[in-house]
Amino acid sequence: MEWYVFALASAFFFTFFQVLRKEALQKSHAMNFESVRIFFVVIFALFVLPFTDWSFDKSSLVVAYIVSLLATVGILYASRAYRHKDLSLISPLATLRPAFIAVLAAIFLGESLGVKEILGISIILISAYVLESNHHFSNLIAPLKHILKSKYSLYFIFASFLFSICSVLDKYMIGHKITNIYTYYFIIWLFIAINFNIIHFFMYGIKDSVKCIKKTKSLPILVAFFSVLSNLLFLKSLSMAYVSLVMPIHMSSILLIVLFGGKFFHEKHLIFRLLTSAFMILGVYLIII
Repeated sequence: MEWYVFALASAFFFTFFQVLRKEALQKSHAMNFESVRIFFVVIFALFVLPFTDWSFDKSSLVVAYIVSLLATVGILYASRAYRHKDLSLISPLATLRPAFIAVLAAIFLGESLGVKEILGISIILISAYVLESNHHFSNLIAPLKHILKSKYSLYFIFASFLFSICSVLDKYMIGHKITNIYTYYFIIWLFIAINFNIIHFFMYGIKDSVKCIKKTKSLPILVAFFSVLSNLLFLKSLSMAYVSLVMPIHMSSILLIVLFGGKFFHEKHLIFRLLTSAFMILGVYLIII
């Protein structure tokens, strides 16, 4: 099959992942759900072991663990945002991640920011500003005040920034240290699972994990399955084509999340949020190509 089939499938299953994740988070605390969900992620990730290669410098595991710590915090803060805010309002803010990556890569990896990249970042920032306006354009300061007063929007922006640092470190690690993407994928998620479950054990205990499973039933398993499937399909498409081709298709999942997630949870202003999301994805496209 062609690379774009895997990229489209990745976007499709990522939509299922986010919608079901939101459904589960409405029934359970973010920490409880994510610790259970990520446990099942590792179980499903065992299927990639036949494709792994462990002949790498084991000192690289130190950096991999640092990446996992950043990802652990990012996942927790993103989940708290998803739990308390509209899916159609929070999801488009994920386009800030490529903008953060472009700036971080310019600072730490020596990559240049051209006119096209600056234009893309500007479109994303302006679109995020418009998105947070909530239809109130009479006061230009109001959207900024809204963002600053909305701790869950700030949580998600903070999470996106952490994920951006992870992406820059991922690029370095896969390019120079642990070059087998399946090995790196398994190691990172194993570390994330250890982090989450150690923190969860001391903060809540096993009883809360059992309560979470009773409340959410099969949702942690389904969410874990769709997240792993989406990630592996994304990695497969990346192995067949340039990231500049794959990423815009994968980011199109935001439109699906806003449309179907917004409909499923009966959220307001969907057309407005859908159009704003389209402009944000345009900004992503300009940054990446």
